[in-house]
Amino acid sequence: MMEEHLTPLAVTHLLQHTLRSLCIHDNSQWVYAVFWRILPRNYPPPKWEGQGAYDRSRGNRRNWILVWEDGFCNFAASAAAPEINSGDCPNNNNNNNNGSSSSSSVYGNCEFQPYQGLQPELFFKMSHEIYNYGEGLIGKVAADHSHKWIYKEPNEQEINFLSAWHNSADSHPRTWEAQFQSGIKTIALIAVREGVVQLGAVHKVIEDLSYVVLLRKKFSYIESIPGVLLPHPSSSAYPYKVEGVVGYGNIP
Repeated sequence: MMEEHLTPLAVTHLLQHTLRSLCIHDNSQWVYAVFWRILPRNYPPPKWEGQGAYDRSRGNRRNWILVWEDGFCNFAASAAAPEINSGDCPNNNNNNNNGSSSSSSVYGNCEFQPYQGLQPELFFKMSHEIYNYGEGLIGKVAADHSHKWIYKEPNEQEINFLSAWHNSADSHPRTWEAQFQSGIKTIALIAVREGVVQLGAVHKVIEDLSYVVLLRKKFSYIESIPGVLLPHPSSSAYPYKVEGVVGYGNIP
């Protein structure tokens, strides 16, 4: 088996390698991939009468959350997104390029504005998010072991699109609106055994059930390898503190 030949260091980087592989191969349509891991809200999780501690069904749902385990973003591919029109332009009043803006001769006109794509600050901001299992888009996808494709609607429908989300019980996470403004057109959520994989693309990617099946098989394999997922941070088996973890896609 493949895992017999993996060193302990290679095992701990296998999740990052897998997320990276979803974004950088020649036919990839995704520019980022994030793995949201299901963890008990408290450790160890409380036991319910007649149910095991790790049963996530029914009343036990309140004991679980989803947290960022790892992520990867191909920022170069994000910046190479198709041109944006004036309606897709982010709010320029609060925009700070942190560099020369001389190339934007008419800053309010997107035809002359340099396109930056998804920035690291925005991508890694997701790492601070925590979702309740069974609630909201990500939580419900996890609890139902389902998948969902979410699109940035055409600009003329944008106001109705955003207001519909704000009025919905399944409103999208707060970082998504900024992602859509930065050029992301499709966000896919796919539940796997230990969490949810979130994928982002700068084009409209059509829902593909065969891709869902293949991705679940890939994650089922790596989730079965001991050491790929770290123990819960509150567990005595946790080998080290989160501070000092180094990796291109880890929490900065």
